[in-house]
Amino acid sequence: MAKEKTKNYLSGKEIRAISKANAKEMKRLEAYKNRKADESEFLSAMKDDENILEIEDLHTFFFTEQGVVKAVNGVSYNVPKNAVVGVVGESGCGKSVTSMSVMRLIQGPTGQIVDGSIRFKSSDYKRDKKGNPVANANGEFETEEKVYDIAKMPIHEIHRIRGKQIAMIFQEPMTSLNPVFTIGQQLDEVTLLHVPGATKEMAKAKSEDMLRLVGIIPENVYGAFPHELSGGMRQRVMIAMALAAEPRLIIADEPTTALDVTIQAQILDLLQDIKNKIDGSILLITHDLGVIAEMADYVVVMYAGKVIEKGTVFEIFQDPRHPYTIGLQKSKPTMTLDDNTELYNIPGNVPNPINMPSHCYFKERCAKCTAKCSGEYPGMVQVSPTHFVACHLYDEESNNV
Repeated sequence: MAKEKTKNYLSGKEIRAISKANAKEMKRLEAYKNRKADESEFLSAMKDDENILEIEDLHTFFFTEQGVVKAVNGVSYNVPKNAVVGVVGESGCGKSVTSMSVMRLIQGPTGQIVDGSIRFKSSDYKRDKKGNPVANANGEFETEEKVYDIAKMPIHEIHRIRGKQIAMIFQEPMTSLNPVFTIGQQLDEVTLLHVPGATKEMAKAKSEDMLRLVGIIPENVYGAFPHELSGGMRQRVMIAMALAAEPRLIIADEPTTALDVTIQAQILDLLQDIKNKIDGSILLITHDLGVIAEMADYVVVMYAGKVIEKGTVFEIFQDPRHPYTIGLQKSKPTMTLDDNTELYNIPGNVPNPINMPSHCYFKERCAKCTAKCSGEYPGMVQVSPTHFVACHLYDEESNNV
């Protein structure tokens, strides 16, 4: 009997069925995202009061004609107060999609947060019934602490968080600034949008202070257009813009990717200085393990849309447990590497994000694979009070912590 050929394409009928199912689900999620909701629907509470951000079981999917791409598939991790949390992993593992979900910048209708919670501890202005900030007898606007579940917020309410409470430094400074507005105009806009009663003079003064904070002479840059500045200068402007509203959380999405090595070092030093000056936290996303080792207090390792290991920076670098984490560290070139030694390469490829297997996603690439790895996807195992790993090799250790 002839062996059946494996079907590696979709028929027109299958594509139409997928499109119909996707359209129905996208319509439901878009309606939920654009609904009118009372604040009580998206108010929440932190599980640990020492955290500024708690991401729990987050699922962010992209609906395509070939199927549903599960870019973020059950991600959970926390960002403590006044800490730097580094997120590391190869391209396509879901690092940036997770951060874009926190900012609610996922492009709809094809991209949607499908499930999960993103709890954020906000310090927002007290507001009256009409939503206007309330001033006290001295004319000062009072603030109050609230915990919002960002994943459940209607999209028109996200202005409470985005820019003011959570700011983002994007990875491409060459294209992140608007080319038709001056640096001053773009910096002033942050203050004018997020500070009640702000005047143009107040906004300009704040912008100049921010430029000085990042090592730029305002007189030389305030009236300039983005194309007149180098990549390093533009990235400094992006950092100044992120700091202008005094956010509680800064998301730095590969902030040194487009810069040369010497400028990278300057930007990292600048972020380290800023972390010490502001009363906030940094979520640092990067491919570079060296940057993580230098900057981070805690490390989250992602693979194929899931967190596979997390812990303190010392635990991840001195005692890595997951075979993928070990492989990442072995694949990084070092000063002691011999000229004739071939750099380590993790074999195999990441599984198709549309048809993910039910077993461990790293199984086909893992040198330590056992029979248990063909079963259910491994749960997160606690190997120390702060160290967690999703691997069947450590199932027995979970009972000894």
